[in-house]
Amino acid sequence: MRGRAGRARHPAARARIAVAPEGLRPPTVRLGRTRANGLAPALLALLERGAQLHPAIAAEVRGKVVFRYHEGYAPTRVSFGPRAIVVEDGNLRKPDVVIAGTLPDIVHVASAPRVGGLPSPHSLRGLIALARVARGRVVVEGDRTLARRLLRLLALDA
Repeated sequence: MRGRAGRARHPAARARIAVAPEGLRPPTVRLGRTRANGLAPALLALLERGAQLHPAIAAEVRGKVVFRYHEGYAPTRVSFGPRAIVVEDGNLRKPDVVIAGTLPDIVHVASAPRVGGLPSPHSLRGLIALARVARGRVVVEGDRTLARRLLRLLALDA
């Protein structure tokens, strides 16, 4: 496999799976209740990948998060526990973090390159994501540390 400028890359570099401390396994990511207009299965796929790439982060995250979409999709709730991350369609009365916006805006913020858990102002995609938050197109309320860790697990870049 070739990397940038035609240089050969080590096969393990392709997956970029983080090496976790001895014996640390990421929590199981499982699907809970779903609805016909829900997005939980899609979010589950991203979180499964994030838990495999960043097992230490996935293992330490605790709390409840709700994604609320302006287009009328069912809200998606994510519960981070010590042994499992449960992703399901539905709302929560008192989540630790609420992320609200249109689906495309939330996806762009979640997939932007990161620095310190936040979209990077050093890349165009990061600047666009920061602008979406600054303009109120994506609203993040609640525990900022939990929100940064969640976004790290959802990030497309390793």
